[in-house]
Amino acid sequence: MNPKVKDNRPALPPPESGVTVRMYNPGFGDCFLLAFRAEDGSPRYMLIDCGVHHQYHDGEDRQDRMKRIAADIAAATGKHLHIVAITHEHTDHLYGFKYAREIFDDIQIDNLWLAWTENSADPVAKQLKKLYGRSVAALNLAIARINPMNRALAARLQGVLDFEMPSFKGEETAELKYLRGKCLHKLQSSDDYRHPGEVLNIPGVKGVKVYVLGPPKDTALIKKLNEKAELYPELAAMDELEAFSMALMDMPEEDTRFAQSRPFARYFEITGEQAAGNHAFSDFFRQYYGFKKDAGHGPEWRRTDADWLAPAEQLALKINSYTNNTSLVIAIEITTAPSYKVLLFAADAQVGNWLSWQELEFPGEGPEGKSITGAELLQRTVFYKVGHHGSHNATLRSKGLEMMSNSGLVAMIPVDEKWAKEAQGWEHPAKNLLDCLEKKTGRRIIRTDEIPPGNKPPVKPDEADADDWRSFINRLDWDRDATEAGQSLWIQYTV
Repeated sequence: MNPKVKDNRPALPPPESGVTVRMYNPGFGDCFLLAFRAEDGSPRYMLIDCGVHHQYHDGEDRQDRMKRIAADIAAATGKHLHIVAITHEHTDHLYGFKYAREIFDDIQIDNLWLAWTENSADPVAKQLKKLYGRSVAALNLAIARINPMNRALAARLQGVLDFEMPSFKGEETAELKYLRGKCLHKLQSSDDYRHPGEVLNIPGVKGVKVYVLGPPKDTALIKKLNEKAELYPELAAMDELEAFSMALMDMPEEDTRFAQSRPFARYFEITGEQAAGNHAFSDFFRQYYGFKKDAGHGPEWRRTDADWLAPAEQLALKINSYTNNTSLVIAIEITTAPSYKVLLFAADAQVGNWLSWQELEFPGEGPEGKSITGAELLQRTVFYKVGHHGSHNATLRSKGLEMMSNSGLVAMIPVDEKWAKEAQGWEHPAKNLLDCLEKKTGRRIIRTDEIPPGNKPPVKPDEADADDWRSFINRLDWDRDATEAGQSLWIQYTV
């Protein structure tokens, strides 16, 4: 039975000015509801993602939690979402529309914001999808070969493919198809997708601008996942994982890039079939390595047939990171002079996406008609939705967090640290990043796994200024029905 939505009256009133950000607690996933006030006093609602990781606890718990969240969204908005922004196609950003679809069926959605990478007619997006599809196809083949020898590893790799919801055929997720069909304003041309450098408005709302920062149009930046220097890149015909993918798919030798990437020329190769047949060295391989467990065959531990498949784990991680780096990133600016406050929603963007914002320029959007840059928007940030649940590679240091110089900075992290560590072996949030965030924000960090139970507000840290902390608490509210920390359905903050 679906959670009951009482009536059509909005239960999340927007502030007189600025915005209220309600962070829902799916467990491990992103779901943010933003409330703005229009000029006529009526509310405007934006939903940024709605998902839960597909492996989070058992299926019944995931589904029940997402239905409760969807029911609260329906009640909070009067069943009317003016904008739904989907940052990228990972389960922890989309699966609310799977588990609670019948509740979303009753919610009106006016506009759907998707990044340009989701436009099937965009030539660069096509190129990315092709590269992505080839990598996923290669990983499918690797899993098939690994499974008979190492079922545990194959299962881990399959988990990545389950997380990477679009199939290697390039098919779109059912959840995104559903949203495309449901939204009133259809996505029919390139202009209907979000591109870096755009400045958007919330319908009917004055004093708020939405800057689109990412993903970048430069595919090299989308592929840039870390800052590690690559020596002599001009000597490499292709990177090692691309060569690995092509080897899995038995790419033709005529592809000279692949031929140049082989560790040894084809002339020196001895296949397993040749070694087990009538090759000149067949007796050597049979004696020292063997081909089966029968008498006369060498010990099994010496065989290296599957060792070359080891990079499959790195390939899986790279596929995951590429999708993260296509994240739609927006900066929402409250333009009430003299202060210009920015809320940064970085989704799961990684290095290349972050770096691309530095050079972005928005002509005429600054004070007195001046231009404003992506770097300046970072400097004005007072609210940061921490990237990728606080992972080490989704928040830049010198060209990211250190640029957020506002003394009132507040951070939100959608995370379940215990589950991430114990069930997945992830350091989410990463300790070094968390330490920096605590110093930068004065420990004004709002986490889904630390929502206070009942009416008791978060305890003031010893080092925090009493007035600053009081101001922070006064802007904070949360679902007070839970009896244990982290079990409440939502927590919200008003900028």
